[in-house]
Amino acid sequence: MRRAILRGQIPQGARVNELELAAAWRMSRTPIRDALRRLEAEGLVEAVPRKGMVVRRVLGSELGDLYDLCEVLEGLAARRAAQRAAPAFLAELNGLIKAFGVALRQGDAERMLAVDAQLHEAIAAAGEHDRLARAIESVRAQLREIRLQGLRSKSRATKSFREMAKLTAAIRGRDAPRAEAAMREHIASLRADAGGA
Repeated sequence: MRRAILRGQIPQGARVNELELAAAWRMSRTPIRDALRRLEAEGLVEAVPRKGMVVRRVLGSELGDLYDLCEVLEGLAARRAAQRAAPAFLAELNGLIKAFGVALRQGDAERMLAVDAQLHEAIAAAGEHDRLARAIESVRAQLREIRLQGLRSKSRATKSFREMAKLTAAIRGRDAPRAEAAMREHIASLRADAGGA
């Protein structure tokens, strides 16, 4: 359920029905209810009167806080990834930045968003810190719609590509402070373009 929400398969504002999920996944309502409680504690779903559980929408007033978290968490992940950069990870990173460039040339915002998510997930995983990676995933999920809107803008998408190229170069060079700074600059740039306070 978390994965479906984080990947946008269950969009913000959508009602989450226990009975439908239990039937679709062929299980009792108890584990569904338990999962919803955990997701509510994580801030991914919320109880709405007369609607039940819905995937939580991010309010404009929350954007600044989310970007603050994203900048710190992802900056740390980039630092750790540069310190631990294994050859297989570096090859994956190169492939992802190339794939983003192809999607950018094609103007495919959905593909850019998918590759962007893979790139950030790969960096978080390379840092070898599971709790950090989960925290990043949760924060990024709440910013998904805003990121998609931004990537529909050719100038924002081009800027993201340049920022990520700078980031990957720092990681390839195993320059941890530069990698952290590049990631923080990238998040700050996203925030500025999204109008996040």
